[in-house]
Amino acid sequence: MSDTGTLLRDARQERGLSIEDVSHATRIKPQFLEALEHGDYSLLPGQAYVTGFLRNYASHVGLHPDDVLQDYHAEKPFQQPTVKPATRVLESGHYREHRSRLVWAFAVVVLLLGGGFAIQQYNAIYAHPYSPPNMTPANIGAAVPTIPSQPAVQTVRLQLRAFRPVRVWITVDGRHVYSGLIRPGTGSPTWTAHRGIYVTTWKGQRVQAVVNGKVIGRLSTAPGLVVDEASPTGWQRVA
Repeated sequence: MSDTGTLLRDARQERGLSIEDVSHATRIKPQFLEALEHGDYSLLPGQAYVTGFLRNYASHVGLHPDDVLQDYHAEKPFQQPTVKPATRVLESGHYREHRSRLVWAFAVVVLLLGGGFAIQQYNAIYAHPYSPPNMTPANIGAAVPTIPSQPAVQTVRLQLRAFRPVRVWITVDGRHVYSGLIRPGTGSPTWTAHRGIYVTTWKGQRVQAVVNGKVIGRLSTAPGLVVDEASPTGWQRVA
């Protein structure tokens, strides 16, 4: 257990609160709260959410958020909010998958060339002149088969419309892509993903989400940390 997690746990227990009490008040999932107390930050949706969760937890149990964040950064000075390590892991996985596909494609080409050469040699030695009849589904009266179209790749498209200036954090397919203010009247920023888009903000009542052209509504009705996810299967609250 980390020093920061011990501080949070002791403050919670001094107030006689359970993990479920804090989860209900802060709208952070119990497993995320337990991960904070044990210092296991890898279980959280992303490093960008660690500081937000720590602030919300600290405020609820009577600790000053800045003091808790100072202890956290002193304890793990190298873990600043970034998703570059995860990006490198994903890139490494994609590279291995691409290399494997190239190897298989090369093997198939070699087999096809070898088979074609063997057939050519056989025909040169044993084949007799022969003209096969021109038989197609059209000239023998059979129905021409239709090839079914392949289903389109599913994606999710998120658009944010600000009613007042609001700061948001955006993570697309596990990669942090935006952190800053969006303002009304300056255009609605849009992001597209294959797996999911995480949206984090402290003032969700100031911004509206539109997913794949469908208006979801404001992210919250009152100030407070909210984390939502837009994916090809729909919209859901994470914390």
